[in-house]
Amino acid sequence: MRVPPPLDTHAHVDAAIDGSELRKLGAFIFAMTRSLDEFEVVRPRSDLRTLWGVGVHPGLVRAQKAFTPERFRQQIQDTPLVGEVGLEGSSRVPIEQQTATFRHVLEELQRHPRIVSVHSSGAHLRVLRELHRTPVDGVILHWWTGGAEMTEEAVRLGCYFSLPPAMMTSEETLRAVPPHRLLTETDHPYGDRHKRGAKPGRVSEVEQRLADLRGIESRTQRIEVWANFAKLVDTAGVGPALPPEWQTTLRGGNR
Repeated sequence: MRVPPPLDTHAHVDAAIDGSELRKLGAFIFAMTRSLDEFEVVRPRSDLRTLWGVGVHPGLVRAQKAFTPERFRQQIQDTPLVGEVGLEGSSRVPIEQQTATFRHVLEELQRHPRIVSVHSSGAHLRVLRELHRTPVDGVILHWWTGGAEMTEEAVRLGCYFSLPPAMMTSEETLRAVPPHRLLTETDHPYGDRHKRGAKPGRVSEVEQRLADLRGIESRTQRIEVWANFAKLVDTAGVGPALPPEWQTTLRGGNR
């Protein structure tokens, strides 16, 4: 079986980047936006291996203030991906406002399922409570550090977990996440900031670390990550909305 390209399920990419530069990365990438205004800039793009998400970051005051459910509802018609959204425990945005925004997002995703990358730093229990309140499919908990008990609850809720290079020393967390729910990410330029030559799509360190913990080859780990992603896509029902090259790779055509 041919090994598929790297899969980076959470990265931040300059909205003005040339498409040729993205292609040179050689990876499939979820590019997160942090505000509805930022998504509006990338909305016309049609990059083959980069999906741009509609986001409203819980840590950004301006993004939260500018959020409207109507505009969000209109923008998600153009992408199968939502991110970065969620809750932030140390944000200057009042938690009540963050929660109201997150609830609007989840309520819309109940009606129109998408893959959604969720931020939960310092607010793990609050995020799980909101996912209980408004259950949705297709949830990826990005850079999850919630501990074993909350991880078990997140698994029961159907969540997946994307892990960046910065988490590779957190062995307790790595072992708490079931292998069939693991995904790789860089969270570039934050989750790989101390790595030489860091770029979106460079998840090899994550793959190798996870493989070492499990006693398997890194190529096998990558194949399993794609298998996990395929299950997530099926659960969310967004397969037909993915660009053709993503669909081909999920079917194994590029392996």
